[in-house]
Amino acid sequence: MNLSLLYYDIICYTLAVSSFLLCFVYFMLLLDLLGKGMVKISSENQNIEFVWTVIPTFVVLILCGLNTKFIIGDLGCLTNETVKIIGHQWYWSYEFNDGQYNSYVTKNGFSVDKPLRLEYGTPYSLIVTSADVIHSFSVPALNLKMDAIPGRLNYLFFCPSQHGSFIGYCAELCGVNHSIMPIVIEVVGC
Repeated sequence: MNLSLLYYDIICYTLAVSSFLLCFVYFMLLLDLLGKGMVKISSENQNIEFVWTVIPTFVVLILCGLNTKFIIGDLGCLTNETVKIIGHQWYWSYEFNDGQYNSYVTKNGFSVDKPLRLEYGTPYSLIVTSADVIHSFSVPALNLKMDAIPGRLNYLFFCPSQHGSFIGYCAELCGVNHSIMPIVIEVVGC
């Protein structure tokens, strides 16, 4: 949570400095247009140069505002279902709102004893992290891939759009048993 507050503070500071510089430049341009400026800009048409400066500035300001709104916006409102996925050497654990369980590899090496079960058409907020080393939660058939980094929470919004059982693996070399760290996601009907 401290990192998100720091990130928000950095955004606010950057916007404040940018606003100050913008106001200063426009004040100087306005003084020059009125003929009261200390620095005379010698050009053929100051009005055209003023417009060339104003229009791109407003376009950039609109884009920055939209980007800031997106970055600091609450994307969690898209779903009420949250699954925390934690990578361990050499298994995955899943935490839901109502409990948690570990998913270990079975004897055949291609399956797990407890797959991640998701409902078809239900949007999920997946929070991916690691307890020990860097892992990567990857299920190519569902176009899912997110790094699991210790001490960092990576967010992924996912809405299952096909039924079935899908197999993936840790896509980051994480140790001696990296090859026996499968992921199985079962998408079931409502």
